[in-house]
This record gives sequence, C-alpha cells and structure tokens, in this order.
Amino acid sequence: MSDLRQAPEYCQWMRAIGWQVDKGMFIKKLPLVPWSFIKIQRQKPLIDLAAAGKYKAMQIKIEPAWDDKTDYQTLGFKPDKSPMLPSKTIWLDLTKSEAQLLKEMHYKTRYNVRKHEIRNSKFEIIRGDKITNRQLREFYAIYRKNCRRQHFWGLDFNQLKNLLRCFEEKAWLLTTNQGGLEILIHDKIAYYSHNGASQEGKRKFVPTLLTWEAIKLAKKLGCKKFDFEGIDEKRWPGFTRFKKSFGGIEVEYRGSFSKFFWLILSCRFKEISPSL
Repeated sequence: MSDLRQAPEYCQWMRAIGWQVDKGMFIKKLPLVPWSFIKIQRQKPLIDLAAAGKYKAMQIKIEPAWDDKTDYQTLGFKPDKSPMLPSKTIWLDLTKSEAQLLKEMHYKTRYNVRKHEIRNSKFEIIRGDKITNRQLREFYAIYRKNCRRQHFWGLDFNQLKNLLRCFEEKAWLLTTNQGGLEILIHDKIAYYSHNGASQEGKRKFVPTLLTWEAIKLAKKLGCKKFDFEGIDEKRWPGFTRFKKSFGGIEVEYRGSFSKFFWLILSCRFKEISPSL
C-alpha cells in the first residue's frame, strides 16, 4: 500500500497550491533566487535523488516510508528535528468487525459512542465532489475557530476547497452544525484529516461520534485501514490521547532527514552520489 502523499490526487493538490511535482518529489521554488526546496514524503520505493539536480536544490528533506530501511546518513543526510509530518500515528485494522473495534476502544470512548448519538438533523455525510460552497464554508468556519484555539495555522479556505475538489469521490466530509471531520481515501486506507468542533460540540462528544461514523464509513467503502494521521504526546497531548482512545496500534516512522547543498555546489549538485 502506498502512502497518501504519493496519491495522484494529492500530487494534483500540491500543484494547485503552488508546488511542482516530479517523480515523488515536491519542489518549491525559493523567492528571488534560482534555487529550490525539495521534500520527499513516504515515497516507496526511493526515487533517484540525482533527478533533483535540475531543480538546483538548496535542501532536500526526506520523510521515509514506514518500511524504508535506507541508511540516509551514509548518503549525507542528517536527522532533522523539524519534521513536516508526525513521526508517529495510530492504525486501526478495519478488517475487524464493528463489535471488535468497539471492544478495543478505551472504555470511556466506547461508553460515549454507545450512550450518545449525533442529536442533530443537520448531520450529513457528503462526498467530496458533491460538497457545496455553503456546506464547505460552514465546516471551514468551525475548523478555523478550532485552529485559532489550538494556535495552529491550518489551511486557508481555497486550499481546503482544492483538496476536496482534487480527491473528489475519495474525500468525505462528515458534518453537523457543531463540528465536522474530513477523511481522505487512498489505496484502501482512510486518513483522518481536517476537523473541528465548537465548544458545545465538544461537550456533546461530537468529535468522538464523528470519528466513529468516519470509521464505519471507511469500512463500508472497503478500506482495510484507518490512519489517524499523526500523534505527538508533547505537542498535542489531548489530541493524542483522543486518538489513542479508539484503540489500534501505534506506528513509528523514522522521522525526517535533511541534506543541504551550499550555493556554490547546488548548480552542479555534486553532493549526491551518481549511484543513486
């Protein structure tokens, strides 16, 4: 199974928000200079890094796939303390029955799923290519407030709109007037994506209920795995605890590696071994 970052729809979205895409590389031209920044995320198999030479990269950042065993330090890369993707996540096995998934939840989460329900006639499950501007703006208003409360930058409206338009039938939005959750689907994996809830929605366990509805939807759509798309106990302790409460297994990636190319060498790109 390939990662979301390598989905054609994701590559299309990256182009829509201003990145170049070439053979698994995302390239951002730096302003006022003829050089660029390149990121390679969860690519499998590893691409020919020498192909990056034509973009005159000042920096290449690699965030390896889960099962990538490449020794990047022997290739001149150094561990990077500023990853762009979380190095840990939670995977749920959707081949299990709903009853088994409930059983493996934290008992409080299971209790809330069983006791409460989305008591709102505005609850909707909308496919990405069917979302109206009104529906998206209503969700975005909650999402932005959530970002501000958590001091998180997030996407602007057009970036979010482009994401849903690029994924079309592989994107789903679950919403009420008190919260919403977006999931993206690639290669039989459902990815927990952008989300938000009002303070009242949180008191009514709307995030928990929407997540459970998203898990059930992913199963119905034939997905084999539900990826919570990142946990971090130091940066997001509450959000991490929330995601862990649904059970699943904790998966740790290798983190991030970077290599810098000084200006005098970047045009020739001699830093990368031709054997790559």
